[in-house]
Order: sequence, then C-alpha cells, then structure tokens
Amino acid sequence: MMKLNRHIALALLVGALALPAGEAVASPASEAPDMSYALNVQSGWQSQGQSGVHLYAQGQSQRRISASRAKSAAMNRHRGAKFVNVQLVNPSTYRVRLQKNGRIVDVYVDAYTGQVKN
Repeated sequence: MMKLNRHIALALLVGALALPAGEAVASPASEAPDMSYALNVQSGWQSQGQSGVHLYAQGQSQRRISASRAKSAAMNRHRGAKFVNVQLVNPSTYRVRLQKNGRIVDVYVDAYTGQVKN
C-alpha cells in the first residue's frame, strides 16, 4: 500500500511540474490549442519553415551499412567474381571492386539501403 501511495504522489508531482506556470489544468473546448505541431512532433516529421515540405522521417534509421554488407550485395549481383576491395566514395555510396573474367568491375552500393545502384 505504501508503494502505491508513493507512485501516486510521484505521478501528481510530475504532472504538476509538467504544466507551465499559470496555465489551467483543463481548458474549454473552444480554447483548444493548435495540435498540428504536437502531431508533427509525435509522428517524427520535420518540416522546413512555412513551406510545409517534409524533409525526412526521424524515426527511420539513418545509419550506414557496413563495408562487408556492401561487399555481400555486390558479390550476390556478380556471382563467381573475386573480391578486390571496397571503398566509401561519398557519404551515401560504397564502391566495391570485383574481378570477373580477368576484368575489373566496379559495383556501386547505396550505403544506407544496401541496394546495388548499377
């Protein structure tokens, strides 16, 4: 029972601290705040200025794949080729060099999705 009382007291304290000074707890429906900002923040979308252009979804992963995963994607595209090297040529592209039938083949792999570009 004591634990329950502590949780209730903590919840009331956190709720009181969350309210800005001087703001009423309940507001009439006619004075409802604009929730479009809250919805944009909650869904993770960012917009630029007043143009309303959505740049990207923050919730999606923006991490690059590893060089070994880029190598795997390229080797799957060119079966039987020998691996030469892999290099990050720009922030969003890996170049994987393979040797197939005595020729050097450059395969470009998207560094975020892992899809072969050529």
